[in-house]
Amino acid sequence: MELWKISSNMPRWTFFTALMLLGCRLDCGDGARILSIFPAPSISHQSVFRKLTLELNKRGHELVVVTTDPIKDSTLKNYKEIDISFLYKEKNYIGSVVDFRGKIDWYSRLSMLETIMSSQVTQIFSFPEFKKLYEPGSGEKFDLVLMEIFFSPAFMALAERFKAPLIGIASANLQLGVQYGIGEPILPSHPSILEMTVKGGDSWMPWQRLQNFIYSWRIIHYYRTVTLPKHKELAEKYLGIEIKDLHEMEKNISLIFVNQQKPISFVRPNVPKVVEIGGFHVSDKRKPLPKDLQKTLDEATQGFIYMSLGSNVKSNTLSKKTRDAFITAFSKLPYKVIWKFENDELEGKPDNVIILKWAPQQAILAHPNIKLFVYQGGLQSTEEAVSHGVPLVGLPVMGDQDVNVNKMVSLGVAKKLEITDVTKDDLLDAINTVARNASYKQKMMNLRSLLKDKPQDSLKSAVWWTEHVIRHGGAPYLHSTTAEEPWYQRQDMDIIAFLSAAFVITLILTNLILYKCVIYTIRAFAVHSVDKKKKRS
Repeated sequence: MELWKISSNMPRWTFFTALMLLGCRLDCGDGARILSIFPAPSISHQSVFRKLTLELNKRGHELVVVTTDPIKDSTLKNYKEIDISFLYKEKNYIGSVVDFRGKIDWYSRLSMLETIMSSQVTQIFSFPEFKKLYEPGSGEKFDLVLMEIFFSPAFMALAERFKAPLIGIASANLQLGVQYGIGEPILPSHPSILEMTVKGGDSWMPWQRLQNFIYSWRIIHYYRTVTLPKHKELAEKYLGIEIKDLHEMEKNISLIFVNQQKPISFVRPNVPKVVEIGGFHVSDKRKPLPKDLQKTLDEATQGFIYMSLGSNVKSNTLSKKTRDAFITAFSKLPYKVIWKFENDELEGKPDNVIILKWAPQQAILAHPNIKLFVYQGGLQSTEEAVSHGVPLVGLPVMGDQDVNVNKMVSLGVAKKLEITDVTKDDLLDAINTVARNASYKQKMMNLRSLLKDKPQDSLKSAVWWTEHVIRHGGAPYLHSTTAEEPWYQRQDMDIIAFLSAAFVITLILTNLILYKCVIYTIRAFAVHSVDKKKKRS
């Protein structure tokens, strides 16, 4: 009744506008101001984060996004991007990542990444547009800091600078150092650990697992004693404030979104603050293929193969020997081959091969004539292949790619090859096996169905958790007490050491007593023998 009285005293359009604004407020709640920082120069990383920030913006939140791949959409409101794409220049100086495969282990790679990421952190903090946000007296306030968890822990200090809760997000499984920091169980020989190059498996011999054990704790030690202190110094230098120990900040992070989905991952135990997401970037709405490419694929009635090594691995950087192996193998196939190749020309290109500098991957994978996807094992490409029911031939190069391909092989939807010594015969055998054996396609379709059968959309779940942290100023109840325990207690090593010591001491004492008993018996027997001889004499 009161509402009607109010409405009768105002113009009708004003009344309806007020109702619409009220409805919007009830639906979205109070908009928060979120600082998002994603420093990794890799579009495969950025595509995961972008979907979340855009969805949060739709929910009425204001975002400042520091990214290497801005979308530059002028129609977006309350969505400011700070472009740090200049980091790609430094990345390009590294050269071909294929050349490093098998030549350096993860520990050596970690020291390389540390040098690169420290340089990038310095450049980002020094970037004038970003500096305006955090410098003293800027007047900037944020209700949440959302940051990528990938070898750049210095940015955790932004949560201290703005007195805001912190959420991490990872485009793949967490590194060992972060797992330790938040209290995750450390499982050195588990197949999900991307840093491990040697797997113990089910072997009864302990040597491989022992090697993994030593190797994993060496990596964790480096991260905690070198990486975190160095990044603390960088953060304090640029922010101009004394910050908490980064070990503590990492330990008390509100929650972490990890781009993993159980049906296509090696499942492992996680602490409550690890929230699994996945498939953000896979879209049901795709732009149509270019007309000439659409015509080519439509006419490929025998089927076609798509090959791409992703955004971080370039086909044009493959050695001549490897490239020739692909060319020869493809020339012997009855299928068309769409090859994402970064040069204008491909020497020796067969007639059935079409090269594209850029390929609309999801639209290609969605085409009904596709037979299989030859790829490098990237997680986003894996998700896209599964979402479109396309079996795989994987040639992993770096990072989590071995883990992803190994999982696909274990599910019976892929074959794995070694890219550094692949031959034309290897390729032909793998491609023909996957393309002609119907079980690969059928198992992939079953996996696709399993992946889609879940109680809640992962993007909606991520939005809910983000707003939950904002509403409550953090999520301390998700904190695992294992993060407070020293490393030896987490693994029950103190108990094992005590029992081992007790066993060794008991064994030594038992042997000592037995030795004394034997000596006493021998002496007693000797004395008894002497006495008998004396009596006879």
